Amino acid sequence: MAPVVAEIALEYKDTFIVAKLNAIDNPKTSQKYQVRGHPTYLVFQDGELVERFVRETPKDVFVQNVLNAIDVEGN
Repeated sequence: MAPVVAEIALEYKDTFIVAKLNAIDNPKTSQKYQVRGHPTYLVFQDGELVERFVRETPKDVFVQNVLNAIDVEGN
């Protein structure tokens, strides 16, 4: 899924930001957001957690889920 997420980051760079965090290297952050499985995708808007995805999905579904979570106009 990592290559797909990298594609999404480039394609949607003007709509949302994609960041990667190594849960092993950042245990406090992982604990704060209750990351228990990998991969875990967290969606934030205005600094607040608005959605969590804990399984891989097809690219179009993943993007649609993110857009729905951040309530992008025209979505």
